[in-house]
Amino acid sequence: MRVAKLALAGLAVLLAAACVVVLLRPTAVPGESAAEKANDRDLAVRVAATDVTKAFLDVDYRDMDPRIGKVLSLSTGAFKNQYETAKVDLKTQAVQAKAVATGAVRYVGIGDIDSDTAVVYVAADTKVSNVSIEQDKSAGKDVQDHRYYRFQLSLSKVGAHWLLNDLQFIS
Repeated sequence: MRVAKLALAGLAVLLAAACVVVLLRPTAVPGESAAEKANDRDLAVRVAATDVTKAFLDVDYRDMDPRIGKVLSLSTGAFKNQYETAKVDLKTQAVQAKAVATGAVRYVGIGDIDSDTAVVYVAADTKVSNVSIEQDKSAGKDVQDHRYYRFQLSLSKVGAHWLLNDLQFIS
């Protein structure tokens, strides 16, 4: 009987030690697995692609400076340089046409991704208003005031942020 008690006591000590080890050294820490890190990265890329696409499609001739600034703040590299160079012409054209456009992103798909670059495909559309459309409407013409876009975006990770480095229209 005494041997059985000692064996049970020894087993209880081993079980308690095992519990302490498991509690102090968990094998699965939430947010630290490779799959969770990849999922977090993919989500950050999708959010960045959505934000920059909506900013790029957002036009209001009455207030272009903050819209242009938003696109520039979400950009880097070649695209940022091109957009910076074209911003005066973009603003002038928007004002002349009295253009207003509101974009909506319908789908974002990741084509290729690694730790600091991503190629992303975006389907988006805009509702557009401008002088030409309004004149055609008032003349009774059937006018399409929606535009549909497909883009290929190249994003680069700069610090903690994913920024647009290149934008290509896909037909």
